[in-house]
Amino acid sequence: MDGVGTGQAVDPKKTAEQIVQFGPKRSLCGVVTRPAGQATRLPVIIFNTGIIHRVGHHRIYVTLSRKLAAEGHPVIRFDFGGVGDSPIQYEDMPTLDGNLASIDDVYSWVEQNLGQSRVILMGLCSGADHSIIYASKHKQVAGVVLLDPSIPRTFRFYVNDFMRRARRPKVWTNLATGQGKTWARIRRMGVRPDPRIEPEVQGDEPFAPAELESPEAIEFLESTYRNAIENGTELLAVFTGGHYYQHNYRRQILDALPNVDFKNQLELHYYAESDHTFTYERDRERLFTVLDNWLDRKFASI
Repeated sequence: MDGVGTGQAVDPKKTAEQIVQFGPKRSLCGVVTRPAGQATRLPVIIFNTGIIHRVGHHRIYVTLSRKLAAEGHPVIRFDFGGVGDSPIQYEDMPTLDGNLASIDDVYSWVEQNLGQSRVILMGLCSGADHSIIYASKHKQVAGVVLLDPSIPRTFRFYVNDFMRRARRPKVWTNLATGQGKTWARIRRMGVRPDPRIEPEVQGDEPFAPAELESPEAIEFLESTYRNAIENGTELLAVFTGGHYYQHNYRRQILDALPNVDFKNQLELHYYAESDHTFTYERDRERLFTVLDNWLDRKFASI
């Protein structure tokens, strides 16, 4: 079995790191990883995932930041208020609004200290959600890397999910006896789920899957993605089999948001065998390769 992903070491002579405190309070804590020489590519800002601080799961953001910096990108990874080393920044705001204000603070630092007005955003799960929401409101976001962002489930999702469950003997026992959750799932296939139904969720997720299928949530997501596309933002979306209860096929985002014309600004990938946090080296290296190729095609130079 492949080992847990730590990434190949980057020559320390090719990068330099410094701790930076952003925002009006100078208490939003982050790390800036720079190329040892002159930066030749756009800055990349990486967001927290839920309660995981700026190093990411199994230090994936540390590895990625040094790799991207060695290739010419300045990279900023920071802790949202109340996570890691950053105290709460905006006590009078809802969490989402406060986090978006913190992104503004980091962006202002990039403008003032790196002399760049265009940036690339990246995040996993809730970090991906923050990325696309911010991009929908700001034209200076040139690109967004979305790793397992929140999207509604679809009819095809439920068909795929049933086929996956159908391989379990217990499912057929439940069908024969009329017991268990299988009957309820069959009745929900093709019917918009009731947001009041408790979903099968593992871990601390930013949105319950059923909530995403409400008309209000779909309208919000469609507006968010549509605005980002209209702002000219390039999107790289990578989905994994690790969130089997939320998405389970490559084109689900297109089916879930049918009123969004992504034009040629969306590149889609689906790693059915990968877990949600890209734990294993084979999955991490594949992700890094896809990211490198996308950056080369879309943002070859500043």
